[in-house]
Amino acid sequence: MTLIDKILRFADEHEMLPDAGLLLVCVSGGADSMCLLEALLESLRTKKFVVGAAHFNHRLRGSESDRDEAFVREHCIARGVPFFPGGGDVRMYASRNGLGLEEAARDMRYGFFFETAEKTGAERIATAHTMDDNTETMLLNLVRGTGTNGLSGIPPVRDNIIRPMLHVSRDEVMRFVAERAIPYVEDSTNSQEIHTRNRIRHSVVPVLKDINPRLNDAAAVAAELMRDDEDLISDIADLFISECCVGLTADAADLAVLPVSVSRRVIRKLYGGSLSFKHVKSVLALCAQENPSASLSLPGMTVYREYERVVFSPEQVAAAEGFAPVFPADGNSVVILGLGLRISCTAVVYDDGFDIIDESFTSFIFKSIDICGKITVRPRREGDTIRLLGQGNTKTLKKLFIERRVPARKRAQIPVIADDNGVLAVYGIGIGDRALPEYGEIALKIDFEELDG
Repeated sequence: MTLIDKILRFADEHEMLPDAGLLLVCVSGGADSMCLLEALLESLRTKKFVVGAAHFNHRLRGSESDRDEAFVREHCIARGVPFFPGGGDVRMYASRNGLGLEEAARDMRYGFFFETAEKTGAERIATAHTMDDNTETMLLNLVRGTGTNGLSGIPPVRDNIIRPMLHVSRDEVMRFVAERAIPYVEDSTNSQEIHTRNRIRHSVVPVLKDINPRLNDAAAVAAELMRDDEDLISDIADLFISECCVGLTADAADLAVLPVSVSRRVIRKLYGGSLSFKHVKSVLALCAQENPSASLSLPGMTVYREYERVVFSPEQVAAAEGFAPVFPADGNSVVILGLGLRISCTAVVYDDGFDIIDESFTSFIFKSIDICGKITVRPRREGDTIRLLGQGNTKTLKKLFIERRVPARKRAQIPVIADDNGVLAVYGIGIGDRALPEYGEIALKIDFEELDG
């Protein structure tokens, strides 16, 4: 079997190649990408898609970077291949975003590939990763610390990115380009141990290959097994989220008793990105603890408890600050924008047409002569108490909120109706037994209305 046959068989097994349209090949000018370009061009004898080449100039090696771009451009012209160039200042991008050069280069390179594919309507993006790249990636992830996802290596297909040479070794590539006299350029930094990957390639891999000459094959098998396990556990996590989560919230007890391999993935999925082992462990500890109002900060997100549930909030949630007090008066209407509530106040004569107790506790009536000073609608204050109608005992609002299972972060957002003598009623919770009108008495009626949007 020729190398091209091997590449195309692997591509067919993983349904990589499109039936028609443009296939964008990422061509750096090195031996690997030139080999892939040649293999895909040869496949056009039996395929109907069009091959185009995308090249990104990282501008990290001065004239050598420009040489690579010119080389790929000229080769594409000679072979009749559509050429799509791009480039950017990787050093500046890395500095602005606090990234290492390797990470910054990858971000910019793939950003260009995705953008070019979208502009040209390319269905797939092909990269020239080999078995050696896969082995190096697995080792690199291992030394940095990783789980099964990192040890899964480089996937053959991810979204619209395909890697047809993932079962081809670098030695096979070099033999192929020599036999076919395929031109390529060398990146001078590949021989320098200035990057971690190069150190692994030149210092670590040779030692491991002395132990097992078929290291690449062993790594490929391990990666495939890891991907299968990762896919299964990830599917179980997705099932839990679809059946047991509401938005970005989950039942803390349910999450805590899941097999830890599943719960870790649920947490990362709810978080919406990669999350360190330490952070995941902290979220699991939050689920298991008894404090119903505990919280912790993650990068760009706050996770907090609301009694039985754990909530992932994309924004940093500070301690609730409440709202500015308002002073309803007869005939006027005021809005608390932060709460989305309109408060109306009307003087009435109490009769059978009014209910003192509104079951939703959004409408209240107070005997005017028993109101001390001004009516105020404000947040709860430390030491506030109320004796709810029909309950006979006085409680602090803090205890009342706990009994009603009001999350700690929301307590300062609940309107409290008070006068100079203390609390008269609590929005959504109840009315006190002080200042209740009798038939025919002048009263003050306060209504709360939720604003649309």
